[in-house]
Amino acid sequence: MIAFIPTLRRRLRAGTAFAAILACLGGTPVFAEGNTGSYLAARHAAINNDMDQAATYFTRALAADPTNIDLMEQTVLYKIAAGRVSAAVPIARKLVSKEPDHRISQLLLVTEDFQKGEAKNAANRLEKHGDTAFNTVTAKLLAGWAAFDLGKHEEAQDIFASLDGQQLYRIFADYHAGLAAAAAGDDEDAEKLFKSSIGDETPTARLAEAYGRFLERQTRNEDAMAIYDRALERVPSDPVMIAARERAEAMNTTPDPLVETGKQGAAEALYGLASAFARDDGGIRLSLVYLQLALYLNEEMEAPRLLLGNVMEAQERWAEAAETYENFDAKSPYYRSAQVGRADALSRIDMTDEALDALKKLEKVFPKDETVPIAIGDLMRRAERYEEARVAYDRAFELIGGPKERYWSLNYARGVSNERLGNWDEAEADLKQALEFRPDQAHVLNYLGYSWIEQNRNLTEAREMIERAVELRPNDGYITDSLGWVEYRLGDFKSAVQTMERAVELTPTDPVINDHFGDTLWMVGRKTEARFQWRRALSFNPDEQELRDRIKRKLAVGLDIVLEEERAAEIEDADKAVETDTGDKTPKDDG
Repeated sequence: MIAFIPTLRRRLRAGTAFAAILACLGGTPVFAEGNTGSYLAARHAAINNDMDQAATYFTRALAADPTNIDLMEQTVLYKIAAGRVSAAVPIARKLVSKEPDHRISQLLLVTEDFQKGEAKNAANRLEKHGDTAFNTVTAKLLAGWAAFDLGKHEEAQDIFASLDGQQLYRIFADYHAGLAAAAAGDDEDAEKLFKSSIGDETPTARLAEAYGRFLERQTRNEDAMAIYDRALERVPSDPVMIAARERAEAMNTTPDPLVETGKQGAAEALYGLASAFARDDGGIRLSLVYLQLALYLNEEMEAPRLLLGNVMEAQERWAEAAETYENFDAKSPYYRSAQVGRADALSRIDMTDEALDALKKLEKVFPKDETVPIAIGDLMRRAERYEEARVAYDRAFELIGGPKERYWSLNYARGVSNERLGNWDEAEADLKQALEFRPDQAHVLNYLGYSWIEQNRNLTEAREMIERAVELRPNDGYITDSLGWVEYRLGDFKSAVQTMERAVELTPTDPVINDHFGDTLWMVGRKTEARFQWRRALSFNPDEQELRDRIKRKLAVGLDIVLEEERAAEIEDADKAVETDTGDKTPKDDG
């Protein structure tokens, strides 16, 4: 799996996938009488991230109201998002006849120019609308590849070189200029540009793959292996880099260049931009559009197809993601990552056993790849099969040779599993190790701090840790809840109420947070409000029966009596434990 996917999932929730794009495109469409059903169905599908259905219903709505510009642009957008790119082209042509600088439509049409081999049309379109209908990076990269396709190689290099300013711009410019130089046979410039794009940093896999292939084609396999090794420092188990290194070491295959034509270069540009957008807050919506356009230009590209699966997962389109991941050949270096992604997607649609079976088969084929047992552990942890998760994580640690900084999240994951199993000493050791590697990792700070709170120990230190976690992630309702709860445990009820009120604002439908808020309200004498919060907590259907029973008991008798009952039960349990340890010395009456 691509490393940033967990971040994508947190950023995107169902119903927000295209909200910002739609806001930019225009407000609520005014639609013809009798067209309400199709439009509402389209909006419902869009809210649920069902791109194909949204495209279908917007098409129907547009058929009933064919001059409606708002419906045109949303139809174009969702057809692209659903991968129905060619079907969006006629609508885009009609739309730009009315709004010449319409962004999504002009991007689609220049892509269509490349697809049809009409580089001159692409160049003209970019020259005319590049400053108004395209962002700077997209316009320059596509214009450079259009010039390349027209045989104007020096002009292409000048266009790429004109892309300056931010460091990311420079990387894109040098990388694509290097690809173009290599494709044109200008080896000296190609090497300079590839080196410049990488700089002194650890190269990304894509940069390393392009430069490494260039070096292999010059029979400089030792140099290629050195580049692949540098990329493997970033992600040691990257299957693409491992496969590339093995190929370079074997010296029995000459790889094709990553890019040979302007059309392929344009696809590479769109993919690279999609990757960059996916890493920025809110960029996931643009990433999807650019990925579909990249695949429209070059359907054989595997990297964007893998990222497309990632994006679908981020949008909680689990079945579509699983299907996307399935379309990888077993011999492909992307196969392992795709299979891990497929298993993850299957588990999200209650197909855990199928997902586990797929990962077990993958583990037999790649027994030394730690990413597979890590994926198994994550799968089992989500299924609350914590013992199986712990065993899988142990196996992963064996493969990597013990705890390592780059695998800090493995310590965290195993620590969570051990905590859920009641193996607290092992859990605490893992969580502390994770914090040594990442002292400012908010989720680890929160988990260890909250665990101490639940055990009623190290409360002052726990409070400091959770306060730091809140500083790092101020809009995380669960971490804010942890802070409110430690304030409650320390008897700072006034602060706890204020903190818990913020937590409920951030995560309004979580039953545990609402239950905690009710407890804090009770402690400051706001008992009517406390009962209201407990009822809200019940209305959100808590998973744990114990929590449901406790809330019902509080509603019946109040928190004070519940706490007294719990203290009495603790004393009784402690007395029983003492009796068990010492044995019963009372003589028995034989009758």
